[in-house]
This record gives sequence, structure tokens and C-alpha cells, in this order.
Amino acid sequence: MGQTSEKPRVYLFYGDDSQARARALEKLRRGLGADHHAALDYIRIEGEKASLPQLHDAVLTIPFFSTRRLVHVLSPLAMPKLKSQADRAAFLELLGKVPPSTALVLDEPQNLAENHWLLRWAKKHAPLAFVRGYTLPKDLTRWILAQAKEEGGQFTPRAAAELARRVDGDAQWARNEIHKLLAYVGYTRPVDVEDVQELTPAMEHPNIFAMVDAMALGQTERAMRLLYQLRQQEETPRIWGMVVRQFRLLILTREALDLGFTDKNSIAKALSIKPFVAQKLLPQARRFPASRLTQIYRRLRDTDRAWKTGEMDLDTALDLLLASLRRAG
Repeated sequence: MGQTSEKPRVYLFYGDDSQARARALEKLRRGLGADHHAALDYIRIEGEKASLPQLHDAVLTIPFFSTRRLVHVLSPLAMPKLKSQADRAAFLELLGKVPPSTALVLDEPQNLAENHWLLRWAKKHAPLAFVRGYTLPKDLTRWILAQAKEEGGQFTPRAAAELARRVDGDAQWARNEIHKLLAYVGYTRPVDVEDVQELTPAMEHPNIFAMVDAMALGQTERAMRLLYQLRQQEETPRIWGMVVRQFRLLILTREALDLGFTDKNSIAKALSIKPFVAQKLLPQARRFPASRLTQIYRRLRDTDRAWKTGEMDLDTALDLLLASLRRAG
């Protein structure tokens, strides 16, 4: 059998579109086998806690019930031992030794430049390495039109533009709204601008800024009170999306400040957001060091994982998150 007929052994999924990466992983995971025993041949490894020996043992373990074992490494570039050239060389050497009985998924949430060392290695070693980038769109209106078509429905150009405006560039929220709006019209006619105006509220919620401020400051009681008020207006998944988006923007704004961007217009341009949004983000970002925001974002990631894996419902997960952010000292 020629080498080109073999299935890839290393899959590099990268980019900031987390939902698209999750769907690609789930599709690959379903291919492990039809019965539930396939779950025994799936292992998830956190990159920031991983070591090369641990990864070595995981990829060389033979599958028990499936034809292949799936090793899922989340944030591989966060591995502590990837800082030096020698460390990277050892890591790439290990990738080259992945056996046909293993599918190693490198699930990297960063957007990678074309000359990134890991991306270069994966492209060089095709077809035994498979690469797919999943980045959030720059032109959200055009992306909404394409996504609707892919889902078997249609948006009018004006409706797509209105949805893009209302979600303020948040593609993950837009994806959820596309499904809802297409279901609303029954896939029998194009979604029009009146449908969007009726079913998709604008992003701006004054309370979300206040609640995120309280969360970052560890003011649990105030954050809980604001969360209660938001729950009277929005469903919990929508609130969760706003919280995650807000902290993501805060981290990016903090990074922009550290790079020397100091006014709302320069930050709005750098982050591709509206100036009035940047103006609201600036006071919050100035208040907190990058380390504090990164710590909170990691807790958001853990909470998101607990919800999506069914460990707890989202309302409970959000309440526990607020309680965990009580600032020490």
C-alpha cells in the first residue's frame, strides 16, 4: 500500500474560531467507531500541563476497541517544553513517530502565521499530517451569507448586514443566530432584515460592562446581583457568550495598551471593533494587569469545558465561576 493511501496521523486544527475547531474534532472522533467503547480510545491532554514523555506514552499506546486511538492535545503551543529550539526539535521528532494506530490532534486556539514552525512542519509532512485553519471572518456580512447557504437556507444581503451589525463582529454569536433565524423562516424563504430586527437583540447591554467589572475586581455579591438582572432579560447561553466576548476584548485591549495604543480610535482599528465599544473597554483594561485578565480567561475556559462536557448546567457553572473569582487579599 502506498503512503498516500494512509490516513493522517497528525491533525493540526488551529485558529480563533473555537466552534469550528470543536466540530472538526467531533467529526474525527465519531470516526473512531460506532459504539460507545470508542470513548476508551480517546484521551485529552492540556498543553500547559503536558510534558513530552506524557505525550510520547499517549501516542504510542495501542487502541483497545477502535481501529485508531485519538489523542487530543488542547493548546499544544502552551506546553512548557516548547520554548527553545532544542525543545521544538524533540517535539517535532515525536510527531514524526506517531504510529498509524493513533490520530494525534493538535488543537491550537491561536491563529498561526504562514511561517510558523509548527505549520511549516505539518505542511511539509502531508499527507501524513493534515492542516486546517479555522479563523473568525474579517467580512462578517459575506460570511453570514455563506454560512446560511451552507446550512441550506438564505439571507438577504440587508439581513446579513443587519445581523453582523447587531452581533458586533462576534461570529460565534452570529452562527447561533443564523440557525435560529433559518429555523424561524422554515428554510422556505430568505431571512429578511425585519426577521433579524425582531429576533436578534442588539449586543449592547449596559449591565454586562458593570458585571464584568465586578467579576474582574472579585466583587462577587455585586456581580451576582447584576447577573440576576441580566437573567431577567436574556437566556443564560447569551449571557455566557457576552461574558466570554467581553473578557476576550478586555485582554486584547490590555495587549493593545501595552503595545502603545492609547486612544479609542487606534484600539478600535487594531481590534476591528466600533470606537464606542473601545471607549467602554479602555477604562476596564487600564484597571487590570494582563496577568489578572489571563487568569480569569483560563477560568472561563474551564467553565466552558465543564458545561459543554455535561459536568454541570450552565446556570450552575456561571454561578460557581463568579464565586471562584473572589479576589484574594
